[in-house]
Amino acid sequence: MTLIASSSDKHFLHSSVVLRHANGQSGEAEHHIETILTEAAVHKRRVWVSSVLFAELRPSTFVPGRFATLFELTRYIRALATLVTPDPNAMMRVARLRDAKWHMPGDDREAEGKPRTMALGDAMQIASALWVKEAIGVPDLEFLTFDGWCSPDGKPSERLCLLHLQDYAVEVGRDADVKAAIRLTRLEPLVHARSYPDPVPAG
Repeated sequence: MTLIASSSDKHFLHSSVVLRHANGQSGEAEHHIETILTEAAVHKRRVWVSSVLFAELRPSTFVPGRFATLFELTRYIRALATLVTPDPNAMMRVARLRDAKWHMPGDDREAEGKPRTMALGDAMQIASALWVKEAIGVPDLEFLTFDGWCSPDGKPSERLCLLHLQDYAVEVGRDADVKAAIRLTRLEPLVHARSYPDPVPAG
């Protein structure tokens, strides 16, 4: 793993980034996220989000503060970000990503015959980001998400962490969709963030 600075002005924001920022829970990432969103509003950056985000805006978990109402938050998102809704082909890719068996050596779930699988919402967002990268042609797209989103209490989680996909893909074989997901640049939304996968050394 390598500590690097964000080097692109094109970002796909995982729902966790938007929701934590809206609820004032983005911690040290707050300034960087605010910069990205502010510059996106004046067209200095390009930002995409999955339409699945709106399915995660549960009124019971919304914390008024940065945005007074859910309506204000959704209007803000729609004004500065491009929404991506998977078409049938992308949804088939979602299904393939969810069908993949993710595990690492020594994983307890593997020993129990229960390999990890990608959550539906995460698979939709990964597939949507890959569509932006491949179909629209944005090779330097950065997928921003929070590592701790998978285990907010610090305990091991059964959820597949998107920043660590490469660690759970020890036997991917020739699965093109899994390989594409691993090659997608995934970063924590920090000025100096961990990049996944690691940059390839020159030479």
